[in-house]
Amino acid sequence: MLSVPTSMLKLFDATVGALACRMAGRLAYWAGREIHLEPIRGENIKRVLVVRPGGMGDMILLQPVLSALRDAFPNAEIELVCERRNRDIASLAGHVDKIITYDTNPFSFLARLIKQPYDIAIDTEQFHHFSAFFGWLSGAQVRIGFNINPTRNALYTHLVNYLCSGPEPDQFAALLTPLQIPDVGPINGHLARNIPESSSESMCSIDAKTQGKRPLLVVHPGSSVSYKQWGESKMAALLTRMVRDHQCFIVFVGTHAETLLVQRLRSRAQLGPEDSISMLDHTPLAVTAAWIRDSDVFVGADSGLAHLAVAVGTPTVVIFGPSDENKWGAYGAIHRVVTTQVPCRPCCMFGYHKPCHTIACLQQITVESVETALVAALK
Repeated sequence: MLSVPTSMLKLFDATVGALACRMAGRLAYWAGREIHLEPIRGENIKRVLVVRPGGMGDMILLQPVLSALRDAFPNAEIELVCERRNRDIASLAGHVDKIITYDTNPFSFLARLIKQPYDIAIDTEQFHHFSAFFGWLSGAQVRIGFNINPTRNALYTHLVNYLCSGPEPDQFAALLTPLQIPDVGPINGHLARNIPESSSESMCSIDAKTQGKRPLLVVHPGSSVSYKQWGESKMAALLTRMVRDHQCFIVFVGTHAETLLVQRLRSRAQLGPEDSISMLDHTPLAVTAAWIRDSDVFVGADSGLAHLAVAVGTPTVVIFGPSDENKWGAYGAIHRVVTTQVPCRPCCMFGYHKPCHTIACLQQITVESVETALVAALK
């Protein structure tokens, strides 16, 4: 199935999505559905809809909220709306009863929303429009969303303030405030127990090869967007040092599209099969999660796999450029971020970033600074 470029999806959302929100907002007002003042009683909640567009990182950070919802409404059916690329992570977490992908068959998806009304709809999207329209279309009497985009605010019955500089897990947790659910657990280690033991079997081959004496370094060398990538030459130099000077064994993870990048890195860093292994060839997510969990440290750009490493409890060293480490970075003694201060960063918000020829915030991050962070994480 062909994928639509992200830029086209954003344009469609900004035009058609904004128009749909304006029309639905007027309909909500005329129907008297613009506010819900009655107490929300847990025993009356039968069906809950949670909408989460976007990438893997957001989906992972949302999991503690879904877990809290499950605990608060144990008898309710919780359905999650997401893109098909996030089915695996939602299934691995196991907090919801049904997973609905809106980009598999959009018309069937919209018909399903209309067919049977929900009691609560929670829109976790931070800025874009169509997710708010989905919540309104669900027929839920209680519709919760962030108070940040005035075009879509009319579709919600409960608005929650969004702090642009605040940690993202905290913003997601705030969406449960109208439901009087105060306790949302941390993302750190949240998914560590969800990985099937069978997914770790291939780790035995590395243990035999290294005799358990070499630190295992999981490397995600790429990113879904080019402006978050540190640079091939620097990553190769880092890997050379980590193998030569610190006796690390390298485990490459990522998407199949990054296979050529990994091949070039192994060549430039002169990594043979005795020093590295690639897990990019259509590896199931559960297996990738197991490899990350059972390794000593993860290094890579700000990406979904970096968040996965945090969620399975692995120490991380994450390289931040345009995105904000205070918002997307992990907290805790075992997690480290490497960045540099330039006047224009952080410039990335809601999937948009400042046009830049040089991406100076990444160019100025040295190999030595990342190596130092890794050595500290391995101690």
